[in-house]
Amino acid sequence: MCYSKISFKYREKMKTEVNQAIDIFFDGLNPEEEDQVQVGIKKLEDRFNDAFVDTVVAHCEDNQECAPLLPEQQQELRNRIRSKVQEPGSEQKSEPEGSNNESSGAQKPEESFGEWVLRLFREMLNRQKKIWKDVLASIFASFVKVAKTIWSVIESFFSSVAKCFSSLCQA
Repeated sequence: MCYSKISFKYREKMKTEVNQAIDIFFDGLNPEEEDQVQVGIKKLEDRFNDAFVDTVVAHCEDNQECAPLLPEQQQELRNRIRSKVQEPGSEQKSEPEGSNNESSGAQKPEESFGEWVLRLFREMLNRQKKIWKDVLASIFASFVKVAKTIWSVIESFFSSVAKCFSSLCQA
C-alpha cells in the first residue's frame, strides 16, 4: 500500500506563492480605492487556487503509483476549482453559521477599513475551505464509484467460479 505526504519542496513553493500573493494584495491596498479591494480579494483567491491546484497536481505527478492523475483529470480539477470560485452567490453560502449575512462585500458603517479587509479575507478563506471540501468529496465519490465497480467485477468473477464448480460437482 502506498502512503506519501506532500514533499517539502512543494509545501515551500506553495507557501512562497501564497505569501507573494498576500504581499501583492497588501501592496496594492489603498483605503481611498474601496472598489479595488474586492477586485484584489478576487485576484488573491485566484492565486491561492492556482497555488493549491499546482501543488496537488505536482504531488500526483511525483507519486503516480499512489495518486495517479491523468492530464484530463488535472484539467477537470482545475475547471472544477474555477467553476466553484465563479459560482454566483458562493460568498453567501460559505459564511460560517451564525454570521450576519448583510451585503457581504460592502463595508459596514461601524467597520474600520482594516476590519473590513480582514472580514473579506476571512470570507475568502471560508470559500476556499468550502471549495476544497467539495473537491475532496467529489474525489472521494469517484474513488467509491471505482471501488464499487471493482467489487462488482470481483463478485461476478467469484459467482461465475462458484457456478462452474457447482456444475462440475453435479456432473
